[in-house]
Amino acid sequence: MLFDNVIYQKTLERSISILPDKDSSFLITGATGLIGSFIVDLFHCANLHGHSHHVYALGRSIERLQKRFCYHDDLITLVQQDVCDPFSDKLPNADYVIHAASNADPRTYAQYPAETLLTNVYGTRNVLEYCRKCESKLVLLSTFEVYGKAADRDVYDETSFGVIDANSIRSCYPESKRCAEILVRCYTEEYGIKGVIARLCSIYGPTMLASDNKAHAQFIRNAVNNEDIVLKSAGSQRRSYLYVADAVSAIFTILTKGSIGEAYNVSNENSVATIAEVAREASKIAGTKVVYQIPDETERRGYSKPQNCILNNTKLKDLGWNGKHSLSQGLKETIDILR
Repeated sequence: MLFDNVIYQKTLERSISILPDKDSSFLITGATGLIGSFIVDLFHCANLHGHSHHVYALGRSIERLQKRFCYHDDLITLVQQDVCDPFSDKLPNADYVIHAASNADPRTYAQYPAETLLTNVYGTRNVLEYCRKCESKLVLLSTFEVYGKAADRDVYDETSFGVIDANSIRSCYPESKRCAEILVRCYTEEYGIKGVIARLCSIYGPTMLASDNKAHAQFIRNAVNNEDIVLKSAGSQRRSYLYVADAVSAIFTILTKGSIGEAYNVSNENSVATIAEVAREASKIAGTKVVYQIPDETERRGYSKPQNCILNNTKLKDLGWNGKHSLSQGLKETIDILR
């Protein structure tokens, strides 16, 4: 079990201080995902250290929830709930909601484009209706991909916007995330929902799913297995990357300190690299080399078009947040834990 890993436990213990009041309640959608599972583990760790957070961890499969969170904690309730369905009236009220449910890798976008889009749209609507009824404060986990492509820039702040290709099936993901953001703003304006938005850069960490097909996830798996790092493109586009512990720290900062209706970029200015540089860093840690391979057709259809996307995090830092891990530190810790 990941939670039993000593290095991972130390990572969680370092993060306890970011949590709000000790007796708050939280509802987390997408609880078995990369970010959701880290958050549930963090609450469990905090509860073991004297906190008393009530957590409702939602997922489509109760079996998957039970397998992932097989520790005993009376304050953590596992709830089988598809976010595309209206929430059960029996679901208790929560002070805070972290909406992390979403398909999140290129192969899934290509294989299940309708599901990807509908999960982001219907799921966000149902979460907002829950928040409307329970008066919960919400943070929506969004993505840098909402910025689309702007020909005149490589760095994006929260006022930036660009073009998304409506003719590409892959646009199911960024377009539906745009819609989810607008839904949050609409509910904030019309119904007084307390909602904020976290626009995440590329997140990685030991809680990545085995099915995660993003390039950096593949690099990490190669490194963990002491294999050559497989690069399936030139990898020249520069991106912002962030270790999951830093991402979760930023999410809680936005949830507790962010202005209602506002979006915040989540990134670390000390963790910007090309995809090829990430591959080389992973190979350096693993002691292997980088090799090139042509992706299969399904995988290729899910890829985004090469472009630079560096997130300006000034607005987040103005809330008092700072990233703790460089790219090399985050990758090494991830690989050490998974090994």
